[in-house]
Amino acid sequence: MDEADARDGGAQRAFAVAAFALAGLAFSLTPVAERLDALVLDSEWSVLRKVAPRPAPDDIVIVGIDEATIRAVPQPIGVWNEPLGEVLVRIASAKPRAMALDVALPDRSFDTLHPGLDRALLVGLAAARDNGPFVASLSIDARTRSARPVYPPYLAVLADEHLGIDLLARDVDGVTRRFSLLIPTEDGGFPTLAGRLCRALSKDCDDGLIDFALGPAFRSVPFERILHTRDTRWLEEQFRGRIVMIGETGRYADRISIPVNLAGWEAEQGTSPGIVVHAQSLRTALTGTAARTASRPAVMVLVAMAAMLAFRRNWRAGAALTAAGILALAGASLASLRGGMFLPISAACGTAALAWATSAALAWRSERARRKPTQLPSGGP
Repeated sequence: MDEADARDGGAQRAFAVAAFALAGLAFSLTPVAERLDALVLDSEWSVLRKVAPRPAPDDIVIVGIDEATIRAVPQPIGVWNEPLGEVLVRIASAKPRAMALDVALPDRSFDTLHPGLDRALLVGLAAARDNGPFVASLSIDARTRSARPVYPPYLAVLADEHLGIDLLARDVDGVTRRFSLLIPTEDGGFPTLAGRLCRALSKDCDDGLIDFALGPAFRSVPFERILHTRDTRWLEEQFRGRIVMIGETGRYADRISIPVNLAGWEAEQGTSPGIVVHAQSLRTALTGTAARTASRPAVMVLVAMAAMLAFRRNWRAGAALTAAGILALAGASLASLRGGMFLPISAACGTAALAWATSAALAWRSERARRKPTQLPSGGP
């Protein structure tokens, strides 16, 4: 009888563990689990940046179009042909390693407003192109899902090999945590801004998760200072041999939600200028070792192990094992991310907690039934 009870108990436990594992796997496919794993990933990047940052060359410089620049330039930003062309020429003259322009190019001629505006920008684009690797951003119209038009003479100067799509991936909660080198299109694919520039600089580019623990915070050189300086030595000190990325850095323009803000001139967290996110994507891509998210089978194994660990007859022992297991999962996920692989652990942690809570509830009910006094039948002689 005891052997039969043991076999029945073992079968019931195996069935319960399988049920919990299936429930955990189903949970891992829900948006709730995706959001929880995203929060775990954000926390891990913050921890790694504080306690185990990865070194990287401080060779990317941001040229920022901020509020002070907009006030200093008299023309509306949409017709910055002259100032933009002049800044491109001055940066190119300092011989940077590469340049990127994350500013929308005009879709028409502005010579009707003032003769020479088109030529001013054409000269700047040509100077940047002739200096070395140079990529200008290409925006996508959300309504038509096609590239926004660019004035044909500018396209003639740049051609496809100097254009990159400026799209940034966003997760279910709207936060940018990963990047791509190539955006799928009907013709196969078109490089992103970071993808195009990385391919021009290195053969070992890789996409995946943006590494927010990699390298120092970025510094910004104000656009308007470059526009008004005549100090060629200062320009060379700032830009020679570096990767220069030009874009908006204002507090209210082109902000992207991110786990860690790497704009060294800002104290606020939560959002970052888009050009900074492109810069960190490029920095990660250039390492050739961007972190990836673990595969679904790996999540299944973690969920099954959590269910087996937590579902115990002795609920007190199960509580200790569950707490230790969750801590071990958190540590393993952090170490795995440091090594280049993110382990989503929310489903495994949830499975462990559910399995332990169920075993504790069953133990409590069994104990209550055991302590309930037995009532003798009434009547008889």
